[in-house]
Amino acid sequence: VPNQSLAGLFANLGLPYLLLMGAATLLLGALLRDLEQRRATECALAASEARLRAITAAIPDLVFVVDEDGRYLEVITRQEDLLAAPPAQVIGRRFEEVLPAGPAAVLREALAQALASPERTCARYALDTPAGRREFQAWIQAIDAPIGGRRAAAILVQDITANVESEERIRRLAYYDPLTELPNRRLLVERLGHAIATNARTGLHGALMFIDLDDFKNINDLLGHHNGDLLLREAGARLRGVVRESDTVARLGGDEFVVLLELLAESADEALLAARQVADKLLEQLGRPYRLDGLDRKCTASLGLVIFNGHEHTADELMQRADLSMYEAKRSGKNTARVFDPHMRTELADRLALEAELRGALGTGAFLIHLQPQLDAGGRLIGAEALLRWNRIGCGMAPPGLFIPLAEQAGLMPALGREAMALACEELARWAELPGATGLVMAVNISAAQLYEPGFVEEVLALLARTGAPAERLKLELTESLLLTDIERAIEAMTRLREMGIRFSIDDFGTGYSSLGYLQRLPLDELKIDRAFVRDLPANASSLAIVRTIMALAATLRIRVIAEGVETSAQHACLLDNGCDAFQGFLFARPEPVETFRARLAAGAARESSTETRVGADPCR
Repeated sequence: VPNQSLAGLFANLGLPYLLLMGAATLLLGALLRDLEQRRATECALAASEARLRAITAAIPDLVFVVDEDGRYLEVITRQEDLLAAPPAQVIGRRFEEVLPAGPAAVLREALAQALASPERTCARYALDTPAGRREFQAWIQAIDAPIGGRRAAAILVQDITANVESEERIRRLAYYDPLTELPNRRLLVERLGHAIATNARTGLHGALMFIDLDDFKNINDLLGHHNGDLLLREAGARLRGVVRESDTVARLGGDEFVVLLELLAESADEALLAARQVADKLLEQLGRPYRLDGLDRKCTASLGLVIFNGHEHTADELMQRADLSMYEAKRSGKNTARVFDPHMRTELADRLALEAELRGALGTGAFLIHLQPQLDAGGRLIGAEALLRWNRIGCGMAPPGLFIPLAEQAGLMPALGREAMALACEELARWAELPGATGLVMAVNISAAQLYEPGFVEEVLALLARTGAPAERLKLELTESLLLTDIERAIEAMTRLREMGIRFSIDDFGTGYSSLGYLQRLPLDELKIDRAFVRDLPANASSLAIVRTIMALAATLRIRVIAEGVETSAQHACLLDNGCDAFQGFLFARPEPVETFRARLAAGAARESSTETRVGADPCR
């Protein structure tokens, strides 16, 4: 009805039509809202996925998604140079189609474990990449929801090359000598333990050799540590070149090397014969000249040898026996080898017992000092050197030659040095009350280990404060070679003590190759001529030339010179004629107990009524 109004039309259609239109409108609105929510959800999902990809791409590691067959479904990384192939060539291919057999097998096994467990699994493998040989660690975790109807897993792969290299450096430092790159003591002891066990199982004998370079110290002091290091590296290389690949050449430290020969022979005699042949070759190689500073230098070696089989002896016992045999070789004239035998076993037992006794004597009052007078050119007493003595229970006074070398080998010199220093300072403090002791100086030897101990300076100053001994009347004697060990630390410690008034003398001067440059930097008061140069005066022209050189050097440095070991009037006269300032030796007095020295002071003071006391010849000399 064209002329009917819209309202009329709807009126004619009736109520059912109106209800139908209302329902359609509601349905359309619901559909529109659902579409809007779907679009919002899709946008949020896309944004979330984009964020996830951005985050994943920012991870410096490799991220893979693989299916249960090990087929790569997705590859995410910023470091494509760490991949075995470009991402486009990886996706859709299995482990075995992308990786070498070894890494592929490792990942295949780890994937199977991850899919069979709710826990993640870990695998390590190495791979050649465009960035070079790299070490990787892979963490594999199963994904709960299937992908494409198949089970899947996520793999996070980390490049751990730097960590592996750091671990290797730490291991090298722990088990290898950084200078020679040979095994160190720790690794040697481990290998020796394994060798003992292997020999016990096989019935074969092995050999252990302890080697010490005879002249290394002199070369090191004369030519410097750089050339000393060159010599040690060359010596290690020569040793390594003689033995088999399965044998061990180790450096214990300093100029000490050890060679371990395994599985030599069933018979001890045959093993000894084979070991002696190797030892001869080792000594021959070490005895060849070393090219240092453009010149050929000789540096022979002494070698100690012990044969072992099974669990007869521990690693420590074998090391001690080889060490003892080496010292026997040195006593026999150096550049030779000695095999451990039963009499050395007795000597070793005695030595260990004496070392234990020496350790036990520390801090018990078993040590005391004897004093040997020092005189000036006019014969006047100017001081004394404190010399440590050990009063062994039931044995009497032990000579220094018995316990000093043992203390050096056992690392007890700092402890003995503290004993001597304390006794000397206590006696120096008592001199303040004695007639005739005015101005006398107490000389005390200190060892290298003592000087370089942390807190040594503070320890000396505390001792002076405790005893009341005057610092300006204490003189510390240091061996010449000691100062060359670490000249900067020596200068620092000496300077601090010199500022407090303590004096310094270089003991055994002329044996350590000190340069004028070093001596000028040290706060020295005195040079002490070694007894080796005094002994042959005045007849020996070389000794006389050395003495005159020392005198000239001291004059340049403007310091005093004292000679030790003066035993004859001819020696004394020669030293006087050449300008020596002070003297010490049996010609004037032997080392004597402190009570005897005090009595000497009192007698001299009473006899001369003077603060300057002359010391006559000792009737005991």
